[in-house]
Amino acid sequence: MLKITKNAGTPGHPVHSARPKASDAVTVLTFYLLVLLVVPSDRRVAALGGAGAPAGLFALASLLWWCWHHIQHPHAAWTRRFQPVRTAMFVYCAAVAASYAMASLSALPPTDISVADMGLLRVAAFAGILLVANDGVPSGERFLVLIRRLCLLAGLYAGLGLVQFFTGISIVDSIQIPGLTSSAVGGTEARAGFIRADATAMHPLEYAMVLVMALPFCLTLALYDKKRSAFLRWFPVAAIALSSVLSVTRSALLGLVAVVLVLLPTWPRAARRGMIAAFAVVLVGVYVAVPGMMGTIVGMFSGGSSSVSSRTSSYDTVVGFVELSPFFGRGFGTFLPSYRILDNQYLSAAIETGLVGIIALLLVIVCAGAVALAGSRREPDPLLKHLGTALLASTIGGALLTAFFDCFAFPQACGMLFLVLGLCGSYWNLTRNSVPAKPVAAP
Repeated sequence: MLKITKNAGTPGHPVHSARPKASDAVTVLTFYLLVLLVVPSDRRVAALGGAGAPAGLFALASLLWWCWHHIQHPHAAWTRRFQPVRTAMFVYCAAVAASYAMASLSALPPTDISVADMGLLRVAAFAGILLVANDGVPSGERFLVLIRRLCLLAGLYAGLGLVQFFTGISIVDSIQIPGLTSSAVGGTEARAGFIRADATAMHPLEYAMVLVMALPFCLTLALYDKKRSAFLRWFPVAAIALSSVLSVTRSALLGLVAVVLVLLPTWPRAARRGMIAAFAVVLVGVYVAVPGMMGTIVGMFSGGSSSVSSRTSSYDTVVGFVELSPFFGRGFGTFLPSYRILDNQYLSAAIETGLVGIIALLLVIVCAGAVALAGSRREPDPLLKHLGTALLASTIGGALLTAFFDCFAFPQACGMLFLVLGLCGSYWNLTRNSVPAKPVAAP
């Protein structure tokens, strides 16, 4: 991890730059994204059980790498400055540790105690990837490199989902990786006669969350990153938008609407009109090319749903468990599916880490969104400025979808969430000394 340095630029318009080492945090995070999105999410190191997900192991190694750099550079600027997202993450880790202590002192079944031990490792992995992203990106240029790589991977990820939708073949089930075993039932799901694609994810909802959180970055680069070819800029946008519409998942559509509503007011009028027209073309194309899909989408929102009623009927169960240990919960990860499937990570967090834990988790999310918004307001460079809004939209989209399923049980979903939260903190670091851009009157 390197210090953030700024070379002299035009007055009031500093240039973010630094000479990165051969291997900095951006390289580490790129490998993490490859492991996270390319390796099927259900693969595990069999000897490690539930803690054997490759992305989780990589994130734990990242935490050790972050600790080593703090020891090696105790007086570096990024170790001494106040970091809102990093501080909020430490508060959340303390809340999880308190819930673990409660689990150890409670008369829980042995299976729940063992899961609590594994829960500590999972939270350490979350913290590792967030801290590396928060503290390790050395410059705006390297930050942009990471976002470009993320968008390319997300486009390929969505493209694999499209292949699954139109062929009905999972593809990833036939992939054998030495040393890894599958921990989930293979094959593709179907709803209303349509294939629910999931690319390399374990579940369509996990797939939807990755798409929704990547879309704001893809849209921003497509509109403002003029240094790349039109294909590289627009392919991820087209693939993700089409995949979201064809996902047969309410969560993906709601997340898509949420991120577009956040981004739309920040775009120029011509871009707003063009994007609305493009989405209209996508919908018309889906209506013509995939008969029955638009009716299925309308039916998902207009009629009753067993999944919605299952979620709302869980509130009494949640209240009962929270009353048993209201402040620190019963231990992170100890509310097993055998008790009840809540399909809402916030409700699970309230049971497992109590009111203190759920407030701490919300604090991390709110801090990340707030610093991204603050950084975008003072960043003079147009592309980096709009990336701050993209970070805010991605955080909101991820926070919204976290309420629709047990996000922390899925490596790609929670890995993407904490990576973006860490990038919000990194963005704040890179823009904290920027001179706010002065408003320019329209001609």
